[in-house]
Amino acid sequence: MKFDLHCHSNASDGKLSPEALLERARDAGLSLFAITDHDTLQGYRQVADCRESFQLVSGIELSTVWSGVAIHIVGLDFDPDHPAIQAMIERLREARHERALIIDKRLADRGMPGSLQGALTHCPDIGQVGRPHFAEYLYEQGYVKSVNEAFDKWLGSGKIGDVKTGWPSIAEAVTSITDAGGVAVLAHPLRYKMTFSKLRQLLACFQEAGGQAVEVVGSSMQADKQKQLCKLVQAMQLGASGGSDFHSPDWQWAQIGRLDPLPAGIKPVWQFFQRTNIETL
Repeated sequence: MKFDLHCHSNASDGKLSPEALLERARDAGLSLFAITDHDTLQGYRQVADCRESFQLVSGIELSTVWSGVAIHIVGLDFDPDHPAIQAMIERLREARHERALIIDKRLADRGMPGSLQGALTHCPDIGQVGRPHFAEYLYEQGYVKSVNEAFDKWLGSGKIGDVKTGWPSIAEAVTSITDAGGVAVLAHPLRYKMTFSKLRQLLACFQEAGGQAVEVVGSSMQADKQKQLCKLVQAMQLGASGGSDFHSPDWQWAQIGRLDPLPAGIKPVWQFFQRTNIETL
């Protein structure tokens, strides 16, 4: 089965509209597809009633913090109108708003005023503005030579723009997804730059909270580390998911549908789905 269960539209920090993402999913010959924007369902809602050759699964990527590290939890196949998921989205909207104000002040203190207003030219909704939007503005103004440099110097992990205030715990995010009838997935675990001992602790916390699956296929995964990850996931009897984490057509290493098959011996995430009918696929 061809799938892509992690993808972003311009409702969060992606470059393309939800409609354009559907077109790419169709061209890729997918059977299952999910738009998983950061802390919002706006992109999914724009196309939720589409009639396509593939199954569109409800999706979102929730921001959390664990042991001082920002961790992302993907929710799949949930009721988008359930009060639990709606309350979590509102909480994260407020957290993003507060974070944007803090980043703006910190950058102004470093001689880069007006960053929030500049970021809002790339994302008019302050409750959805993220670090990539700040990075675009810093690059446009010549404060950095590239968007990557903006993260390396100002916005990345451990930098002044890495504000975790207000993010919920993993348990809170997972509960909001499962209460809404969905499946919680740990997103891109190899990007957190943890030792496998630390990653095992993270997975144990995630599983204890009710998390059911882990992204074990995705963009730019090193084969040896992916093999280790799969062994760990299998040993913990968690399910397997995967996604390109598509953001832009310019990111050639992360294009919709360009994924390896899920490894044998691990339960596919869609076997946990209760709302999406996979028997017809």
